[in-house]
Amino acid sequence: MDTGKNKHFKAQMVKVYKAFAERPMTMKEADVYTGVMRENICRYVSDLLEQGRIAVLRKRRCTITGHPDVNEYTGNSNLFPKSNQLELFE
Repeated sequence: MDTGKNKHFKAQMVKVYKAFAERPMTMKEADVYTGVMRENICRYVSDLLEQGRIAVLRKRRCTITGHPDVNEYTGNSNLFPKSNQLELFE
């Protein structure tokens, strides 16, 4: 695979992660904020969620598309929702 292309996508992922760390936003809001295509952001969000580097805060209306039920993501670990996983066993 072309290493130049890999560097490009890695740089985009870093840019997207930093945007989510700065403030919570939807994928489309991140598209407008970073200039990275939403189609790529979708892939990066999947990877970042799997790595535990971002989290879904809530569902809300997107300020760009107006769609009423989209995920808002954050990269700020102080804002990550608290897990109640352990409470199930107490």
